[in-house]
Amino acid sequence: MDDFALVTEGPTDHAVLRNILLGYFKNQREPAIHREHPDPQAEAAFGGWTLLLQYLRDKKFRQAFQLNQHLIIQVDTDKSEETGFDVPHQDENGPLPLPTLVERVVERLKREIGERDWTTYTGRFIFAIAVHQIECWVLPLWFSDAHARKITGCIAALGSCPNLRQKLTEKKFRWIRAEEKDARSYDEASRGYRKPQLLHDQGRKNPSLAMFLDDLDRRGLMLPPEE
Repeated sequence: MDDFALVTEGPTDHAVLRNILLGYFKNQREPAIHREHPDPQAEAAFGGWTLLLQYLRDKKFRQAFQLNQHLIIQVDTDKSEETGFDVPHQDENGPLPLPTLVERVVERLKREIGERDWTTYTGRFIFAIAVHQIECWVLPLWFSDAHARKITGCIAALGSCPNLRQKLTEKKFRWIRAEEKDARSYDEASRGYRKPQLLHDQGRKNPSLAMFLDDLDRRGLMLPPEE
């Protein structure tokens, strides 16, 4: 049985989250990570939150739990206000505090999971909610100023970083931009998180990544010895 199955909005999100898990658990052992496709045939053309919600609605996670100890569900909040997702970024009092927005997105995902399955698999679901894009989680590796804490405009900020552009050019990988995403580029951009100290010191500068890491801390997960 693998340690984690990751169901994400797309392959670039998986690359980032995988590097985070490799760094987080490095002092134990390398976790066995499975990529759980929401819909392999449709993902290349569409991707995004619609396929992820449909995955949960169809209860495909039940099969994932037969082969994986935990299922990590990743979604960005940038599109959460769209019809069908229906999680606004503000209420009558103004913009929601970041923890409140994350909590409401989690509750939205739990509605698709359903009460019975939520009870059955209690403790095995883990949520990775990126406010507002998972690119924001990568910025602390490349910026030491206020960019490290950005929650908007993160694709543009990451894509225009001179040091990252140079690194990707050396590898002959595509630069990061909204129009075309390449998993190899995202893997390279987030690879620094494989170092636990960098993950702890830099990663926690981003508020929603810090929330995800805090959740892992609270769970106190210990990976079983390899057979």
